[in-house]
Amino acid sequence: MHNLLLYDRLDVSAAGYRGNITHLARDWRRSTRALGGYWTGDFTLTQDDVTRAEMVDFYHQAIGWRVSEQSYGFTTWEGEITQLRMTLDGVTWMRSMDTARWHNRVKILWGGGETAWGEDTDSTALYGDSEYIEQAPSMYNQTAAEARRDRLLAQNAYPRSRAQGGLVIDPTQEPGEDGLSVVCAGYVFSMNRRYRETDTAPTNASAQISTLVGESEFVTAGNIATNTLQVPISTGGTPTPLWDLIEEIVVMGDTSGDDWDGGVYAGREFNLAAAPTTVSHYWRDGNLYDAGGNPVLPTHVKPGILVEIVGAPRGRLLPGGAMWDRPNRVYIEELEFQAPDKLRLIPRVPRTVI
Repeated sequence: MHNLLLYDRLDVSAAGYRGNITHLARDWRRSTRALGGYWTGDFTLTQDDVTRAEMVDFYHQAIGWRVSEQSYGFTTWEGEITQLRMTLDGVTWMRSMDTARWHNRVKILWGGGETAWGEDTDSTALYGDSEYIEQAPSMYNQTAAEARRDRLLAQNAYPRSRAQGGLVIDPTQEPGEDGLSVVCAGYVFSMNRRYRETDTAPTNASAQISTLVGESEFVTAGNIATNTLQVPISTGGTPTPLWDLIEEIVVMGDTSGDDWDGGVYAGREFNLAAAPTTVSHYWRDGNLYDAGGNPVLPTHVKPGILVEIVGAPRGRLLPGGAMWDRPNRVYIEELEFQAPDKLRLIPRVPRTVI
């Protein structure tokens, strides 16, 4: 039903195929959100399927590799490996692309100003940008701020391997089972590895989103529907990661008070559209069907759909309620797929402005 494929990091090669690991990642699971798109995924490697040497080699090489779930010729999830946690002989190591742990472009803000960006160009050539801005204490001056910037770069420019949890001597405790856990993140998360530092005057919400998407490294604009709500890009004087700003704009909806959805999907394209108000799928006897009554493949379902539950108790639509507020209808905000064929549909909850 699906294949899980590995490729090189995008900064190394956009087409560098590494292999098919479907048989190794038997516990593969991933989620997709109407607000965000391809979200997170994870799987484990154990010595039932790989040798100790193969596990260690994967741990050292695979950070940042692209993961693509393919199903019947379609890309159904895409992201990158952002965390590796390996346990061998009772000791656990971790490599992470979390910007708090890994940053190769650093700026320090201090009471009297800010430093220029410092950059480790070798790291950005391998892994792409990971910007980090730190607010220094008020006693800092320019010299101290620049020294702090350079120290952070020297310590964190690469997603290095670090021992976790301490080294414990306890003769009564058996060592934990050897294994490697792999965490993946959709490319929407990569957008927060760059900051917006300036404001923009109000214009169409969709235009502002297109501008912010254009400032990201790996994501491009896909199908972005026009939303005429007049919105500024406002950082409030504090540099703000790109996806955080986009999320704020999407949640604002439009001039009619309707909800909108937006996220990064196949080909690392950002799509934006109004949330649907008509039923497109039906839930019957524990299965999902499309409008034509055909069963839907678990890997091919996307969030942002309105589902009618056949046989659900009906109720009166409350005054002012949306069509999806009927008891027999649910708007699907998130999907969780677990190999080989399990799918969980998570209904919408009321959104609030961030």
